[in-house]
Amino acid sequence: MILREYHHPMKLEEIETPRIGEDEILLQVKACGICHTDLKIYRGEIPPPIVVLPHIPGHEVAGEVVAVGEKVSWIKKGDLGVLYIYVACHRCDWCLTGQENLCPNLKRIGFELPGGYAQYVRAPSYSFCSFSQKLRFEEMAILTDAVAVSYRAVKILADARAGQNILLVGIGGLGIHAVQIAKLCGANVLAADRKPNALALAKQFGADFLIEAGGNPLDQIKEITGGKGVDAVVEFVSSKETMAWSLPSLKKGGTLVIVGYVPGHPVPIDTMAMHYNEWILKGARLSTKAELLQVIKLIEGGKLKPVISQTFPFEKANEALEALQRESTVGRLVLTF
Repeated sequence: MILREYHHPMKLEEIETPRIGEDEILLQVKACGICHTDLKIYRGEIPPPIVVLPHIPGHEVAGEVVAVGEKVSWIKKGDLGVLYIYVACHRCDWCLTGQENLCPNLKRIGFELPGGYAQYVRAPSYSFCSFSQKLRFEEMAILTDAVAVSYRAVKILADARAGQNILLVGIGGLGIHAVQIAKLCGANVLAADRKPNALALAKQFGADFLIEAGGNPLDQIKEITGGKGVDAVVEFVSSKETMAWSLPSLKKGGTLVIVGYVPGHPVPIDTMAMHYNEWILKGARLSTKAELLQVIKLIEGGKLKPVISQTFPFEKANEALEALQRESTVGRLVLTF
C-alpha cells in the first residue's frame, strides 16, 4: 500500500520484492499495527526529509523470516518475530551509552525506510526480535510501539513504583497498555480520558480511579490524592488542553513524561510553577531494543495482554486509517495478511 499524495487513499500496487544484503533479513509480514503517527504521515504532518513520497507506511511489524543474508547465523528461515524499527549507527555517543533511540543518524522502518504495509520488509538482522510460535501475529505486531513505548514511559522514565499514584492521560492504543504496566509496577493508576468506553476498558485492566477528562480533571485528581497531586503523569495526548491540567496535577518534585505530540502546536509552560515545584519534564521516544525484548518476555509469560480492537485485511488499509481517524474504537487496529 503506497502513499503517493497526502490526504489521498493509498494505492495497492505490485512492486519488486526487496533484495537483502549480507547482514539483513527479509520478513514476510503477517500483521502490521496501525498508529496515530500513520495518520500524521497520511496528512503530511511528518514531511521530508523524514517521510518522502511515494512511501510505504507501517512501523508495527510482525512476520516470518523467509530469507537471511550470508553473514546472518543466529536467525533462520521460519523464525517468527517483530522488528525493532530504529536502525541506528551503533557508533555515536548515544548508541555507545545505551541510548540508541536517540541516535542522530538513525533511520526508521515505516518513516525514512519502507514499512510494513507490504507483503515483505527488508531489515537489518539486528532489528529482528523473535517470539514464541504459540503467540498470535496480530497481537505481537503492536509490541514495537503501542506496548514498548508505554513500557519505557511508565517503568523507565516515570520510574513507577509500588504505592505511587500515576496519572495516565489518554487511554488509547498506548494508554491501555500503560495501565497494565503501571499495575505491574505496583502503582495506583488514575486513568483519564474523555471517552466512556476508554475509561471502562481501563477499569477492566486494573485502573484504580477513572478521571473524566471532559469535566474538571484537576479537582478530581487533587481529591483522590488528598491535595498532594500524583507522583508522575504520562501524557499520551500532550495537547494544550490536557497539559493545562495534567502538569499542575503533579505533586512537588513529580515527573511528567511526554509521549504524545501535536505537530505545529507547541504547549506553553508555566515556568514559575516549574520553579516552585521542581517538576521534572521528560520526553519519551519509542524504546531501546533491550526494552522491547523485555516486553516480549512479559507477553510470553502472560504478564501483559496486547489489546486489539479490530483487525482489517491488508487491502483495506485505507478503511482502517479512516476508522482510526473517527476514534470509534479503543485499543490498537491491526492489518492482517
